[in-house]
Amino acid sequence: MEEMIDLLDEVTGNKTGKIVSKREAHKTGLWHGSIHILIVDKKREKTLLQKRCSKKQLYPDMWDIAIGGHISSGEDAISSAKRELEEEFGLNSNNYKIEYLETIQEKLRNNGIISNEFVSIFIIYSDIDINDIKLQCDEVSEVKWCTKTELNRFVHNNIIIPHDREYQILNSILK
Repeated sequence: MEEMIDLLDEVTGNKTGKIVSKREAHKTGLWHGSIHILIVDKKREKTLLQKRCSKKQLYPDMWDIAIGGHISSGEDAISSAKRELEEEFGLNSNNYKIEYLETIQEKLRNNGIISNEFVSIFIIYSDIDINDIKLQCDEVSEVKWCTKTELNRFVHNNIIIPHDREYQILNSILK
């Protein structure tokens, strides 16, 4: 079944009352909501990154922040964040303190997709063992812990999705 999302006002980010498919929103550049979860180890020395699977339309085979996803119609940002943590990594969201940081506007274009999103950014501080992660294979092909230096190398070499604000946040947190 196709994922349905709420359309948002381009200026305020408030719901417009209209619902469309994610595919339609990406085809025409309609504003909608998404979430990102940054995961940082407790010593603040590393961040967890995921590599998107090759079948993804938007930025296939590229590195990305730990968790990302769309806010489904009728869902709020924190519920979406918890759902995405469980879907993409197979981790029980009740075991983690998910902290809200901020909401930003982000415009991305890739492979014919126009992604105009209000992104709610969350963070988890946890020493997650990669062996405990059960990847959602049609979404994620790999995960790895990266230092600040490695993260910035990924950004410099354009092998990670350009989530500029998220990398600013991570650079302010990581030692």
